Amino acid sequence: MVDTRTGKSTSPYTAEEEAKAAAILKERREKKEAKKKALIEDQAGKLKKIEKEMAREKERLKKEEEEKLKAVEEEDEQEDPPLERRRREQRGESSGTKDEQLEKKITEWVANLSLGEEEEALMYVPREEQEAAMKEWEAEEDPLKRQAIEDDKRIEWKFRLTRERKARLEAVSQAAKELEEVKKQRDQMVTQVDLLGKMEIMARNIERLTQAQEEHYQFTRSHDIALRSIRLGFREFARELVPVVGLEVKACLENTERYCTGAIEGAKLAAPKEEEVRPCREPVKVKFPDSYSGKKEENFDNWEANIKTYVHLQKVSPDEHVLVAIHALKEEAASFARSLVRAANCNDDVVA
Repeated sequence: MVDTRTGKSTSPYTAEEEAKAAAILKERREKKEAKKKALIEDQAGKLKKIEKEMAREKERLKKEEEEKLKAVEEEDEQEDPPLERRRREQRGESSGTKDEQLEKKITEWVANLSLGEEEEALMYVPREEQEAAMKEWEAEEDPLKRQAIEDDKRIEWKFRLTRERKARLEAVSQAAKELEEVKKQRDQMVTQVDLLGKMEIMARNIERLTQAQEEHYQFTRSHDIALRSIRLGFREFARELVPVVGLEVKACLENTERYCTGAIEGAKLAAPKEEEVRPCREPVKVKFPDSYSGKKEENFDNWEANIKTYVHLQKVSPDEHVLVAIHALKEEAASFARSLVRAANCNDDVVA
């Protein structure tokens, strides 16, 4: 027995009682650790579920925007160009030169791009402010003052758009930093034991993710509006430019055809005229002397046979066959040559 200060007496724990108490404390500690582990796993599951829901919501918003843009593009494609303008293009009628038309179309395309910027600027102007501004410049009777008021308002809205773009870029940078912070805090949640601290970290992370998603949505929407304006302007510009290019190509082909035709005709005129076909004259008659009787007849076959027999028997070389034939013809050879010259209408001197 052991006496205490209060005067009471107590007995110390035995070894069995100490072992039993230690076992009870160990069991309680294990239950507490298991409970904490279950809470951490539950929180991690809830966080993953929230992230999946945010990803699905983001995908749904993106699909809705794509469907809206697709519907607007289909409506624009269904619109036909004005009939009067098409008729003028088919007839080749135009106001001004072709260069002026092309410059006008480029100016209209640039104007469409500026119109896209105005549409983007109106996104950041409240509806009430737009209606108030429209009432203000519609109430002005002087057209010059009304135009000046309208221009001032639009310039002010464009300046606001510029400020919004700058703020949006800064917000995107801040969102990127916050996302990095979210990743770091997510790693810290694993080692965090306090449930309340974990819930606070989750709440801050959800708020940051929501803000980052909103900034991304605004940035994507403004980008889609600008891209849509560029696409529509380029489509209209190309649609109006194709007839102009077609007319230019057609004119070039016609000019080339006319040039080639003129060149061919000029070459024909410059070329020397072909001699007219002279009327056929009567064949030249030559009388061949007989080798034995000396009588002259028009029997060429008989005379040729005699000459061939002679050159064969005398073994005359082929180079001298012509001389033998001329010698056999005697004066008939010269008269035959002169008749050929007259038939050919040749004025050159003939060497006998």
